Amino acid sequence: MPPSVPHRAARSGPPPPVRVPARPCVRGAGFTLIELMVVLVIMGLMSGIALVSWQALLPNQEFNSAVRKLSDTLNATRSEAIARNREFRIYYQIDDDSYRVRTPFLDGGGIAYGDTDEGRLWTNHVGLGDLGIDIVSVTIDDETYTDGEVYVRFDPLGASSYHRVVLRQEIFDRDFTIEVLPLTGDIRFHDGVFVREIADDSDFE
Repeated sequence: MPPSVPHRAARSGPPPPVRVPARPCVRGAGFTLIELMVVLVIMGLMSGIALVSWQALLPNQEFNSAVRKLSDTLNATRSEAIARNREFRIYYQIDDDSYRVRTPFLDGGGIAYGDTDEGRLWTNHVGLGDLGIDIVSVTIDDETYTDGEVYVRFDPLGASSYHRVVLRQEIFDRDFTIEVLPLTGDIRFHDGVFVREIADDSDFE
């Protein structure tokens, strides 16, 4: 007979409590009111800086566009004179800071004969004053004009009167000169007020 195993008396009373490790306190993922206000202030400052930069840049872009537009008008007028085998003119109204193109055609169609402006077809009327751009002066050959209305010719061969147009943007204290060479009608650009020196005999020695 196998030896008997001593019997342990069962413990009385409730079981011992189970220890659960404490979890660290985790902060909520949202933002506090102060953090949101700081973000809004920073965004407002950045928007203000961008707006001021754009407002300062816009007039400068308008000035560059005005220079390009006048250059395009000069090139197009010369090309039209060659293609139509007719004289075209560009009139500069210095007092009104504007310019326009006089064609050799009548407003109702047909060719305009003589030198009268009555019934003429005018194109490319551009006013620069609304953009804050002034026509300071127009120099034709050796004569400089600072007021009134003057014009330059483009003949059927593409030759032009030598002339310079000085534009000014007061807000940036900026001047720019557009120069049209005679015979070829080529256009050159000069930052600032440009004056071409008259050639003398020493230039050809």
